[in-house]
Amino acid sequence: MSAPTRGAAVSIADLWVESMPSLEPGERATVRLVPFTPSQWEHVVAGQRITYKGRSVAGTAVILEVHLPDGHHGGAPRTG
Repeated sequence: MSAPTRGAAVSIADLWVESMPSLEPGERATVRLVPFTPSQWEHVVAGQRITYKGRSVAGTAVILEVHLPDGHHGGAPRTG
């Protein structure tokens, strides 16, 4: 994800493409994100659409599943 600019909300993660050496513009693939700061990703839920912004490339993704480290609950707030 991109670096913060002019106060924009940014959540940074490492990204890699599964089963392909690269992903060209217009192509589709399964990718994995590993957040650098998991607490900034706790609001992300399956089915949510996110936008990836790089230096010269932008894309969108639909979240298929979320796995956060222990201690991070993610998704909707827990009750009780």
